[in-house]
Amino acid sequence: MENKGLYVKYEVRKKENGELVDGCFVLRPDKDGAALAALRKYAEATSNKQLSEDINNWLDSIVNERTKDLKAFAIGPDRYEVVVGYDKESVIAWYKQYTGISEEEFAEYEVDEYPMDKPVQVDSRSGVGYETTTVREWVHDVKEFPCIAWWSE
Repeated sequence: MENKGLYVKYEVRKKENGELVDGCFVLRPDKDGAALAALRKYAEATSNKQLSEDINNWLDSIVNERTKDLKAFAIGPDRYEVVVGYDKESVIAWYKQYTGISEEEFAEYEVDEYPMDKPVQVDSRSGVGYETTTVREWVHDVKEFPCIAWWSE
């Protein structure tokens, strides 16, 4: 897909009279992870508490639907990697192949369920600062599983 930058992709009209609205930008959090992150920030920044709650509930429903069958596992001996997939056995098999770890080495590892909805502070996707997210939100637009969401030191 070509990155076109800012351009008019949608026409926005007032609901009450059908009048065209200029100077707006449409976000699709169901299709775009950046839109989801931007709307989370907007919900955090707005002084309209009801709007904030409505936006967060809407975004939660989008993320929950996309990730409803996923599970997360903390895998490691001391530090751990959070690996996301559909079941423990396939996640472990993928992890062993992905890392090239031997059965002998893996015997030292622990594999524990990791909460999909636990708020965690991670490096920002933009590379500047940190953001608070959950595994569920972090992987909502990943196309292939298993995958490594993040790791701890």
